[in-house]
Amino acid sequence: MKTNFDITKILYSIKHINDLYYNLSTKAADECGITKPEADILAFLYNNPACDTAKDIAKLKGFSKAYVSKAVEPLLDKELIKIYIDKNDRRCQHLKLTEKSKPLVIKLQKMQIEFINKITDGIPKEDIEKYLEVMVGFANNALK
Repeated sequence: MKTNFDITKILYSIKHINDLYYNLSTKAADECGITKPEADILAFLYNNPACDTAKDIAKLKGFSKAYVSKAVEPLLDKELIKIYIDKNDRRCQHLKLTEKSKPLVIKLQKMQIEFINKITDGIPKEDIEKYLEVMVGFANNALK
């Protein structure tokens, strides 16, 4: 099906949304006294507790292995995460949030809520739900 999409408008819209998230998360990381990559890892582990390996994070977030590795080491040093060795595969290391990370994770969650509230402001719930449904369709088509 051919449509008359304005590709520039689509790409700029995505860029503006990504820029907003980047700026909010950088500010939240600064307020927490951590780097943005460290904040990205903490937020990911909180939002996705079952996807808790460096490989999971790199794959699902689209981060390089180096980006994840550079963030994990200081988080371990600051005791914000711990490593647990998988019982079935000793090569597999699971990253878990510590109690010490909770105040930071709460700040990062507030930032994510602020982001969602900002991008959805004034848009009816039904339109947001339809948009999300369409975006999943776009993503599925991109994977074909």
